[in-house]
Amino acid sequence: MSQPGWYPDPYGSGRLRWWNGQNWTENLNPQPANPPRLPVQPAQPHAAPYAETSQPMAAPQAYGLDWGHPQSSPLDLNVRGFHLHADEHLVGYGNTSLPWAHVEWIAYWAAVPASGQGLPHEIQWIFQVGRHPFNGGPRVEVVVDEEDPWSRLVELCRRLAEPRLVAEMTSRVRAGESIDVAQGLTVHPGGVRGNRVSLSWSAISGANIENGRVWIQQSTGSAAVLYVPQQNPNAVIIPALLASLKR
Repeated sequence: MSQPGWYPDPYGSGRLRWWNGQNWTENLNPQPANPPRLPVQPAQPHAAPYAETSQPMAAPQAYGLDWGHPQSSPLDLNVRGFHLHADEHLVGYGNTSLPWAHVEWIAYWAAVPASGQGLPHEIQWIFQVGRHPFNGGPRVEVVVDEEDPWSRLVELCRRLAEPRLVAEMTSRVRAGESIDVAQGLTVHPGGVRGNRVSLSWSAISGANIENGRVWIQQSTGSAAVLYVPQQNPNAVIIPALLASLKR
């Protein structure tokens, strides 16, 4: 680790910590000021603190998942001295691997160095999947410096893990259960609850991923009243989950 960058936290927080080339700093998972947007498709029908804000989102775009992709070629390459492999059955990095069918939480995002810790264009692409508990369960973590392998991992995850996770969570809520999504957002049969904000299903218009956060929007007005950091476990599937439950 001679190169400065984001690496899995050696202190066991389950997050990424900034290595300045000589020492570990106190900086964990900073929010990108303006991260690259994920490529999105029209939606198919079918941790962190939460904050309230009265400011409208800046030109939010609808978030959707295209789960109809054909099979892609396996991903095989060396990343920072370890072998990365991903195919239709599993994802593995170094000595750790996890079948897609066993994945219980996912997270992927782009991180940029905080002020004074690197150039703004030094983006690192982070991909994580694992099993509960989030802090302590088995996981696969990959940090790459190029977007292409990260995008291929995300595409496989969207197709092979996310539909199952959304279906399982939808079934649990419709059966009357309250579930925690993304470390603090409660989704229950009556709506969602986070921090001091509670919204019924009729008060929710949907959710978007924008500027490293997942925003939950009200049906009335343009303000987004809840946000979840994109790197929280299962935060990226909140838009699809809410769309599924509102049908």
